[in-house]
Order: sequence, then structure tokens, then C-alpha cells
Amino acid sequence: MKKKLLALGLITVLMGTLFIGCGSKSSETTPTKETTKTEDTKKDGALEKVKLQLKWLPQSQFMGYYVAAEKGYYKEEGIDIEILPGGSDIIPEQNVYNGAANIGVTWVSSLMTYQAQGYELQEVAQMFQKSGLLVASKKATGINSPKDLAGKKVANWFGGNEYEVLALLSKYKLDKNKDLNLVQQDFTMDQLKEGSVDAASAMTYNEFGLLLESGISKDDLNVINMNDEGVAMMEDCLFVNSEWASKNEDLMVRFLRASIKGWKDACKDPEAAGKTVYDVDKSVSLDHQVYMAKEVAKLASPEGFDASKIGQIDMKAIKQTGDFLKLYNPDLAKTPVVDETTFTSKYWDKATK
Repeated sequence: MKKKLLALGLITVLMGTLFIGCGSKSSETTPTKETTKTEDTKKDGALEKVKLQLKWLPQSQFMGYYVAAEKGYYKEEGIDIEILPGGSDIIPEQNVYNGAANIGVTWVSSLMTYQAQGYELQEVAQMFQKSGLLVASKKATGINSPKDLAGKKVANWFGGNEYEVLALLSKYKLDKNKDLNLVQQDFTMDQLKEGSVDAASAMTYNEFGLLLESGISKDDLNVINMNDEGVAMMEDCLFVNSEWASKNEDLMVRFLRASIKGWKDACKDPEAAGKTVYDVDKSVSLDHQVYMAKEVAKLASPEGFDASKIGQIDMKAIKQTGDFLKLYNPDLAKTPVVDETTFTSKYWDKATK
């Protein structure tokens, strides 16, 4: 069924080859959907094809899927997995909706934006339980707490990645237009290193590591953690075309079971997981992939978290993400819908029994 939809700015988190992250691609599209009849019918014991669309290029941000593939977990579940790399011109939500991929990885805020446009997409697992976004600064700038951002030049990638920062500023009653200078951040951390900005956005598992790898000591940096400040928004999740998933429930459950197994292994041994990802695409150093893997493990299975619950959807955190998205995205006409039609645990529940 075709739908005529309002144009809406896309929140897509894009970065350069070394960066996960943060850029945007605006589009004025009416979603069109190919037939939802699956082409991946299991016959005579043959493996069923599943295409997983990543948000970005192969890196340890997605280590659980690569580990599951490398260890044969998908094959054990009767699945022939194809992991499709993302890129600046690839939008997971559109690829999954249109049938170019069966399952996708995206940030929850981006998914909500497409859902608000009428795309019948549904989250089925939340792989990151915490936000990985930091605001980093050199100690010499004197930013010891969020209130010290007043009068400073603060950088962010925008394109939807600014919402947590805006929530942080609001918490401390800082006006983004009057009390500080919020500027565009590039795909490096050079602005912070060179001192052209006082504070910059950084993902725990990527840009912050790049700062350390550049020779800056952790002791010389201050960080503001969105989780600690209570303004976190949920990031990497798995989502599907809800109609496709309903017609392929058993396949969906088997995919999740294999993926969760891969994520458990990756979080238990991130060094091995980083090496697995490095061997897929040697676009960044082995050391950086291992660093990323160790930090990603802290998001997928935080300290004190029950590893058997990897991938569970925390509806309270999802609703917080929707609330912040509505507050700071002027294009959203209403608060994103958060219910079983948009976020469901039914496949995850069966996969983890």
C-alpha cells in the first residue's frame, strides 16, 4: 500500500571511514514497498537467505553480527547471512522498507523519524543499552560540568545527533542560541585538538579513542556522559519491515537467536571480536577495532547487566528517546508512537527462551 507522506528531515548518523557516526541526508520521499512475500523460502534443508543492512562500514560497532557469521551461528539456524555494509548514500530504513534488505541496524531516533513519516518499520531488538555519546573538552578550557559550557564554542555533527546535546543544555537552562556557540563538527576531532572549539561530541567507542590515539592523555580531558546526566537517547537497534517479519516469524526468531549468541561472545572476548571485524575490512587499524570492540561491549552489555538479556528493549529508555526527539525536532508533528506496532519484544522473547 502506497502512502503519500509529509517530507521530513532525516536523522541518519553517518561518519567517515574512521568514524561511526554523525552526518545526515535529507530526503523528500514517498515510501514505496516491494512485495512482502519472502523470496527466502527454506526448501529441502537449504539455507534461507537473510540480508542484514548495517548503518555504516564494517567496524566493531557491529561486531556481534560478524562474530555470529564467523562462528557459523547463522548457518546453525539454517540462515545464509549477507551482511551489507552501510555508507553515506545508504539509508537502512529505506532499504529495509523497500525489500533491498530484510533487517537493518539504525539508531532509535532515526527509526522514529521514519516511523513518523508512515514507514511501517518495527524495532525488534535493542543492541545498545546505553548511549555512547560524550561531550569532550580539554581540562584547560575549564569545562568541569555542563553548566560550564556557557560562553563556550561547542561542536556537534547535527543531522539529528544534536538532540542529546540540546537536552543537556535544556537541563542546565542554557539557551543554544544565546548562552553558547553551537557549531558544526567535522568528521575528525581536529577542531578540539587544535583548539578551534572548546568542546566536541565524541562516541565512546570511536572519536574519544581517536583523541587518545593522537597522544592526548585521558587525564587532560573532561567528559560529559549523557547517561550520567539522564539525557541519553537510544542508539543501535535492529528493525524490520513489520509485514515481512510477521510473515517470517520463525526466520526472524532464528536470526535473533544467532545474533544474540554472536553478541554474547563478542562482549565476552572483545579482543577476538575486534580481530574478526578487522579481518573483514582492514580500513582501520587492528588496535582501533579492538579499542572499539571493548567500548561497544560496555554499551551492549554494561557493567551489572545480565548478559542473557542482550538485545532486550527497555521501553522506558525508548520513550525517553521519543520525548527528547519531539522536544528538539521541530519537524515532528507529534510525539513518536511507542507501542507494539513500532517496538516489539515478541521475537526477542521467543529467541531467548
